[in-house]
Amino acid sequence: RTTEENLVFSAELMQRARPDGYQCVVVTNDFHSYRAALIASDLGVPAQVVGAPTAAYFLPSATIREFAAVFVRYWKVNLPICAFLAAPALMVLPR
Repeated sequence: RTTEENLVFSAELMQRARPDGYQCVVVTNDFHSYRAALIASDLGVPAQVVGAPTAAYFLPSATIREFAAVFVRYWKVNLPICAFLAAPALMVLPR
């Protein structure tokens, strides 16, 4: 259902097949390759991620979705950064 679920199940299979260590290549859409690499890294899966071309008409919405997904996945880091960046603008607002 998800990239994370797929990596968890695949890592389990690869670990059983090669208990002494394994490496893999994850092939996904080019817009999704960054997040797939982050997920693989978070799970400790030794993977290289390769992106396949995506149709141009789908790219804008897919890029926005990926941006939101990465923001939400790392919200503990991203939210304080956004608050820090927004603070000067909020201080200038009329009272």
